[in-house]
Amino acid sequence: MSANELAKRYGQALLTQAEGQSIQRQVTDELKALVALIKRDPLLKDCLANPTIPVVAKQAILGQIMAPIFNPLTKDFVGLLVRNRREALLEDLVKVLEARLDEDAGRVEVMVESALPMADADRTDFLRRLTQWLNKKVELKIAVVPELLAGITIRIGDRLIDGSCRGQLTRMRQVLMV
Repeated sequence: MSANELAKRYGQALLTQAEGQSIQRQVTDELKALVALIKRDPLLKDCLANPTIPVVAKQAILGQIMAPIFNPLTKDFVGLLVRNRREALLEDLVKVLEARLDEDAGRVEVMVESALPMADADRTDFLRRLTQWLNKKVELKIAVVPELLAGITIRIGDRLIDGSCRGQLTRMRQVLMV
């Protein structure tokens, strides 16, 4: 089973527990803060990644960090991850949780890569059309990628719509090579 699938399963279980207490956002934010701390502290990151350090020691370290401010559900969940040797899933888990909360709130993140910069009027019109098409609140992120040559690519979750010249040339090459 892939790490993403595991993160989805753990995330679903955590959200089910958090929904019972109506603390989904709090738990997600606490895990996000823990992931940020782990990224900033190389010693903590190395400690958690080291398979020779006993699970009890890792749980004690994380318990000390989380004890004063984290919700008991979050602390117990992180302890479960460590006990199951799944602490490496934390970052993917946070992404899964945030995506699920956004979905529940009717929000969607759309990543657009464009060969040329978009004018403000085009960006506003594009956002309006995406919002209508998806029937959700759209958080639009646009990046200029000259390698596309012309056109745009749109990523909505796991879905990719490739309207770039580079993409069309790649597809033509694949067809001609067969």
